[in-house]
Amino acid sequence: MTNINAKIWKLLEEDLCVQKDLQRGLLNIRGLARFLIDKHGLKASMDAVISAIRRFEHDREFKDDLDALKDLFSRTIVTTKNNVACLTIKETSFHVVADDFNNGKVLRENFRLIKSKEFLKLFLNQKDFEDKLGLFSNDDIVHVEKDLSELRIQIPSSGAVKKGVLARITHGIYLHDVNIYEVLVAVPEILIYVKSSDLVKAHKAVLDLTLGV
Repeated sequence: MTNINAKIWKLLEEDLCVQKDLQRGLLNIRGLARFLIDKHGLKASMDAVISAIRRFEHDREFKDDLDALKDLFSRTIVTTKNNVACLTIKETSFHVVADDFNNGKVLRENFRLIKSKEFLKLFLNQKDFEDKLGLFSNDDIVHVEKDLSELRIQIPSSGAVKKGVLARITHGIYLHDVNIYEVLVAVPEILIYVKSSDLVKAHKAVLDLTLGV
């Protein structure tokens, strides 16, 4: 029984829509059990799966987590920014970025930067983008992605220790059929980049969370 409980709970935890409908009492438990058995080829009886779903549905810790996330998102601020481009370059060009930040100001100070071992990603305003691109050697430019938009999500500082925050945001955006290009996390801020054509849907996904939808 413990094994089937773990399997069912994992499946339910991965499906935000089912979680919401369970919480609202909108799902037929037997129908959901049959769906899970058929879809995932579960080797368990109908009664065992129903029992696991009900344990998940009434689990106090699960409900407390949902309530905590709902409260957190109700105090979250969401802003957007259009006309963003992402420039991926080799890490060896970091000195160019540092020098421009202190002296040249071609990139401007209000850019976003993420640095890994071998690469840098710069998120820049598309205005005068060719001038910014000209700072770097063609050999150091790995990729250019234009027509992005930024979702700036400012969560309360307590969100840093709440499990499931980032998962809930990204899954909500996924459910709105939006592909996430990049995520930068610097709590209490989370920056999510999507194609500009998807901004309205992505924005609605995050606003739904803040409104408890």
